[in-house]
Amino acid sequence: MRTARILTVAALLAGGSAVAKKAETLELRTHDTTVRASVTAQGLQGPDLKLQLSDNALKGQAFQRPVDLKLSERQIEGTVGGKPVELTVAERPDVVEMMGTFAGQPSSLTLSPDALTGSVGPCGYNLIIERDRKHYRGTRACGDQRENDVFVTIPKSLEKEPAPGRMAALSVLLSQP
Repeated sequence: MRTARILTVAALLAGGSAVAKKAETLELRTHDTTVRASVTAQGLQGPDLKLQLSDNALKGQAFQRPVDLKLSERQIEGTVGGKPVELTVAERPDVVEMMGTFAGQPSSLTLSPDALTGSVGPCGYNLIIERDRKHYRGTRACGDQRENDVFVTIPKSLEKEPAPGRMAALSVLLSQP
């Protein structure tokens, strides 16, 4: 009986520490908007993003639009909000670049340890890494609207994803005006 209680307490303590672990969060923050999503082994989950990420697909809902993207070694293809996505992904040491069409609009995005620059859908970004190496900061322009002091945080768990999955997830987030 005493052993059973000890095991129960140990299980509760172990569960408690697992619950206390901080979730990794993908975040886009501007003066007017903050979009956050927890990044788990299953995908990205938040009020605006409900996406399942696997080695070969990113599917679900983002900003009340359907997302259906197929991922391969160098390609991202499918639709976002019913509009076509055809992107080529190139990876060099420490740099990932993508180029093509996202949601029917010309897009080109470069991610490195020092900067996140380019355009995705209607939005263009010019962000550099902050001294703390935890988030990118800079400007974005979506249509006629230009915003300063824009922050993007990419969690380690997303950085570890293969380049097409990482860039697909970032594109869905960054293309939202």
